[in-house]
Amino acid sequence: MLDPLPVVLIVASLVLALAVAVYVALGRPVDDPLLLGLAVVEVGFLAQAVIGIVRLAGTDRDVNGAVFVGYLIGALVVLPIGALWSLAERSRSGTAVLIVAALTAAFLVVRLQQIWG
Repeated sequence: MLDPLPVVLIVASLVLALAVAVYVALGRPVDDPLLLGLAVVEVGFLAQAVIGIVRLAGTDRDVNGAVFVGYLIGALVVLPIGALWSLAERSRSGTAVLIVAALTAAFLVVRLQQIWG
């Protein structure tokens, strides 16, 4: 994996989770600035998926390809699914789903690093 990108994605996901926690504490529903931040983080996950698959195809490392690609895809879809859920449920608990999605995304990146190493 590209070394700085996973660190950036972990930090960005944790910052996103913190921002969503502020929204939950204030009782605010998801709005455009929060969705914009989520979209920026998602672009990073898309880049990670492309880079990860390309590096997996060109490596001779002993990496379980199916598991690795599964985690890449999981990390790619968890934030959009959380966003759709939070937009469908316009309550405090609906917004809190994004906290879980952002923390899950950060965990998936950590797990990807473990699989790659």
